[in-house]
Amino acid sequence: MKSLEEHNQERSDDYQGIYNPNPKPNGIECPKCKEELHDTQPNMVLTSYPPKKNVGCLKCGYKGYRIA
Repeated sequence: MKSLEEHNQERSDDYQGIYNPNPKPNGIECPKCKEELHDTQPNMVLTSYPPKKNVGCLKCGYKGYRIA
């Protein structure tokens, strides 16, 4: 079993990751330059159908969407 402190630290780390507004790599290849795309606003999901997220390439400037 894990301690209360370990549990709280894990949940705190998860919470910080969800609400961090900085671009976050997502493991998807950029269609223009083949570098890794980033979720440009990782804490926001667009209310489209299906739901999407903004993505962009930090190297070439590509912008687009991915299904969330």
